[in-house]
Amino acid sequence: MIFSFNLRIRLRLLVDIFIFTAGLGEGFEMRWCTISAEETSKCKDFKSAINKFASEENLSVDFSCVQGSKAVDCMKKIKSGKADLITLDGGEIFTAGKKYEMVPIVGEDYETGTTSYFAVAVARKNSSLTFKTLKGKKSCHTGAGKTSGWNVPVGLLLSKNIMQTNESCNAYTAAGAFFSESCVPNVKTSTYDPTGTNPDNLCALCTDECSKNGNYSGYSGAFKCLKDGVGDVAFVKHTTVPSAEASSYVYLCKDGTTKDTYENCYLAKVPSHAVMVKKGNANNANYRQLLLYASKVAGINQTDPTQFQLFNSSKYKGKDLLFKDSTKRLVDVKDKNTYEKWLGTDYLEDLKALTACPTTPRSTTRLTAGGKNNMLELLSAMISFIALFYTGALFK
Repeated sequence: MIFSFNLRIRLRLLVDIFIFTAGLGEGFEMRWCTISAEETSKCKDFKSAINKFASEENLSVDFSCVQGSKAVDCMKKIKSGKADLITLDGGEIFTAGKKYEMVPIVGEDYETGTTSYFAVAVARKNSSLTFKTLKGKKSCHTGAGKTSGWNVPVGLLLSKNIMQTNESCNAYTAAGAFFSESCVPNVKTSTYDPTGTNPDNLCALCTDECSKNGNYSGYSGAFKCLKDGVGDVAFVKHTTVPSAEASSYVYLCKDGTTKDTYENCYLAKVPSHAVMVKKGNANNANYRQLLLYASKVAGINQTDPTQFQLFNSSKYKGKDLLFKDSTKRLVDVKDKNTYEKWLGTDYLEDLKALTACPTTPRSTTRLTAGGKNNMLELLSAMISFIALFYTGALFK
C-alpha cells in the first residue's frame, strides 16, 4: 500500500512536470526592432522583464532587441524575417500593412477608453491664429508621414481647399508653398522624398532634423518647437500640452474658431498606435499574450521606479520609447486585425487627400483646345474655297 501510494505521488509529479514543460514548449523568438539608442536601452530592460513575464505565463521566450535606423527600416527587417515587432503610428501602420505585409496584434489605449486619440492644432494664446489663417505661418510637425503631425492637418487643409495642390499631386510640395517655414523631421529621407524634390523650407526650422529625429521630433518635440517660439502652430495629439502650461495655449478648431480645451475643437479622431507584426507569423498569439500580460503587471499599476515600467521612458532620457508614455494599457485588436480595419475608413480618406490632384483634368483642356483649332482650320478652308469660287479661279 505504501509503495502504491508513493508510486502515485511520483506519477503525479511526473505528469505535473510534463504539463509544465509542454506549456513552455521549445521556446520562440521575440525580436523587437528599435530605432534609437535610447529605445534600445529601454528594450534591454524590457528583455529582463519579459523573461520573467513569460515564466509566469508558462511560456518560454528568446527575447532580443534588433537595432533599426528608422521605422521603415524595421518594417523591411520584419518582412525579411530579421525582426518581429515594432509599435507604429497610423501613417506608419498604413505603410507597414500595404507595403510590408504587416498586421496589428495589440493597440495602445489612452485616456479616452478606446483605441483612438485626437489630433489637434495648438497655438500661443496671444497669436490670434485660426486654422483658416495658417497660410504663410511657421509650423511644427511631429514628423513626415505622422498621423497627428502631418497626415491629418495637411490632409484636412487640402480637403477644405485652404491649402492648394498642384499638378505634382505632392502634399509636401503643397505644404512648402503654404507655410513660410516648417519643422517636419525626416522630410528629406528617401522614404518621404524619393525624388529629392521636397521643399527645403519644410525643415528650415530644424535643419539638423531634415533626415533624422531630434529635439523637435515627436509630440513633445513639436510642442517644444512651438513653446520655444520657433513655430507659430504645432500639430500634436490631445494629451501633449502639459496641464500646468495649458492656460498659455489655445486649440485651433476646423471651423476657424479657437478654444481653451480640445473637446469639440480637434482636427480628427484617429486610430491609436499599434504593435505590428508580420502577417502569418506562427508566434503572433504568443506575442499578444505576453504583451497583454506585460501591460497588466508593468503598466500604469507599476509605480515602483526601480522596477521596469512599460509606459515610462524618463529613465532612458527619452520619450515615447517602445510605447507612448501616455498609454494606459494595451488591448487586443480583436477583429480589427488588418491595417485597413484598424485605421478605419475616415482616416483612410484623410490619407487619400494627401495624394489628390487638381480637379480640372489637363487632358480635357488640351482636347477642347485641339477641337477649337480643328474648327478654325476647317472654317479657314471653307472661306478660301468660297473666295476662289467667286473669283472664278476654280474654273480657269
